Amino acid sequence: MRERINWVDWAKCLAVMTVVFCHLPQSQEWMYFRYLQTCIITIFFFVSGYLKRDRGSMAANWRKYWWGLIVPYALYNIVMLPYWVVRYYLKMGGWPDGAALAKPVIGALLMEHEGSWAEALNGTLWYLPALLLMHLLADLCHHTRHEHLLMTGLCLMSCVGYYLYRYYDVTPSLTPVGFIREFPFYYFGYLAGQSGLLRQSAARWRDGLLCGGFLILSVWLFYWHVDVRWQLPLHLTLFYAVNAGFLLGGIFGCKLLESIATPRWVTNLSIGTLVIIGLQWMVIGAVNYVMTQLTGFRVDEGYTWWQALLLTLGITALLYPLIPAARQYAQVALGKAPTHATSHRT
Repeated sequence: MRERINWVDWAKCLAVMTVVFCHLPQSQEWMYFRYLQTCIITIFFFVSGYLKRDRGSMAANWRKYWWGLIVPYALYNIVMLPYWVVRYYLKMGGWPDGAALAKPVIGALLMEHEGSWAEALNGTLWYLPALLLMHLLADLCHHTRHEHLLMTGLCLMSCVGYYLYRYYDVTPSLTPVGFIREFPFYYFGYLAGQSGLLRQSAARWRDGLLCGGFLILSVWLFYWHVDVRWQLPLHLTLFYAVNAGFLLGGIFGCKLLESIATPRWVTNLSIGTLVIIGLQWMVIGAVNYVMTQLTGFRVDEGYTWWQALLLTLGITALLYPLIPAARQYAQVALGKAPTHATSHRT
């Protein structure tokens, strides 16, 4: 079993809770909300790149991707389908016909595609096929003489692709857009992991200064980033700078916590990231429906920040018991091979 890295556990734990917070409806006029929406997913791709390991053969790598990415993607979309049917019934006043039901199924098969003939079934899962593509490209480049030159070229191409996507404002397709937007941060994490950066504990005061400095710079650039939206090249350059500042500030903030024992709930939330990501959309939808029926809550107006924070804690607490249960009975829900499959290989 790989030795756990404390700052990674803290980063994944806090990031997944922030994802839940950002998926609760809130006003887009609140800058802190837009800032977190812009930056938070970057942590997952950096950490995935940081922890990337070549298992020696393409077959071994594919076994890891099968259980870690492909099976969870299928599993949580299948779990989502009955919820989609119930939501359709409540919204439309009747059960979906074959054509209506085909749209989310097609959307899921096309990696959470949005279009006139398809819709995302469990949109938060877009990052799994995007991450799979990143891992495959890293594997291919790793077995060449010019690994880092190729990866750098792919990063530049992804930035150009994101520029063109924003310039032409094409219909969103979650996985490809997420891939071209986040691939540079995956490669940044990959470089850091391969070179052994962030392994050693630095002085706490240094981590604190770096955390505060990068976050202040990131927030300042974000305000500028919003004001120069009409200047698209500068806007996109600042987008990557804002995310890099948030990422580094968050990492050094998490490294501040390395000197204390990591609580079990932090480790469990880090291990159970897929459980929270895969099921949160259903729980948020149920919470919104109940709040609407009981209090007259309007989704278009959104929650206040403190209401969203309390609901985030409640949703996380509700889903949390599923993580230790999955560790014992259904490890595929955590992106891990079942015990019998592991035993068979060994």
